[in-house]
Amino acid sequence: MLTAATIAIILALLISIARLFTTDSAADKVIVVDIASFQLLGLVVLLAIYDDSELPLQFAFILALLGFISTLILSRLITPEDP
Repeated sequence: MLTAATIAIILALLISIARLFTTDSAADKVIVVDIASFQLLGLVVLLAIYDDSELPLQFAFILALLGFISTLILSRLITPEDP
């Protein structure tokens, strides 16, 4: 069951990366980076379940924080500023 979930998340991650290189819009790229960070988060959680270890969960927590902060920063960079 874990193998099927891992394969599904990896396929979704590859599709997201392909979308990142094929889109022209900066807003689409920010959304794709956010989705890819959550997919990586899912892979780390699956690794924690597979290894029965707590260390990957700590890494997953840091990855979730970095993904959220990077989405905020990138969305601020692409929005036009009001005078």
